Amino acid sequence: MKNTFKAAGVGAALFASLAMTGCGAPANNSSSTATASSSSSAAAVSGEIKVFAAASLRNAGTELSEAFKKSHPNVNITFSYEGSSKLVQKIEQGEEADLLITADQKNMKKATALSEFEGATPSVIATNKLVLVTAENNPGKINSLDDLKTTEGTVAICKEDVPCGTLAHKELKDHGIELKSASTEANVGAVTTKVTSGAADAGFIYTTDLAAAKKDGKNLGSIELTDIEKNEYPAALTKHGSSSDAAKEFYKWLESDEAKKILKDYGFEAGK
Repeated sequence: MKNTFKAAGVGAALFASLAMTGCGAPANNSSSTATASSSSSAAAVSGEIKVFAAASLRNAGTELSEAFKKSHPNVNITFSYEGSSKLVQKIEQGEEADLLITADQKNMKKATALSEFEGATPSVIATNKLVLVTAENNPGKINSLDDLKTTEGTVAICKEDVPCGTLAHKELKDHGIELKSASTEANVGAVTTKVTSGAADAGFIYTTDLAAAKKDGKNLGSIELTDIEKNEYPAALTKHGSSSDAAKEFYKWLESDEAKKILKDYGFEAGK
């Protein structure tokens, strides 16, 4: 009799185990199916995307493009880098783009006033910070912002209508500084080149450009500009981009954890 009850107990336990296994299977299959469906959907997106991006995004842009392409193999992205004001001007003059990323809100507001951005809702994907850097070995003996008042050395600075220039010129004005020997450049990339090559003793660039220069083995000095606020990098789709599944997918992906990590690796901080 005891053996009968024992057998019955084992049978019940075995049945319960099989029942639990059966109940668990659909959940695993459902998860696998959802993942496969998501991958299949991403792979199905195809097309060409033309991105107009602020020059300070140049270093991160390649990796962003490569990462997106891994999950969207049928999409090709072309980045065009310029100062933000120049990018807006190009679109205003009729050049076609799917997505615009500026290095400030001022130029994005100019862009969204154009008919090409009708209905667009910009989204901030990252932030950055301006910094004063000095050439290797600091030939101009520049150790503070105030030293720019007396230095005879060349100081590279972006032209005033691009974000890096707007911030730098305002900083100089706020501190009553007039540069004795200024080299005005079209964008922050050109300023960085001037300083890293030794053609300028100092220059105003972003922390991301400083990080990239150091990564390339350039030994630049840096002076923090404590009273300058971080500048935001808003992105917006054009009308042409809004009609492209590929462009819309990339725009959405730029706010993903994967994209944020890449931007962080290049010195950018998170957007809103």
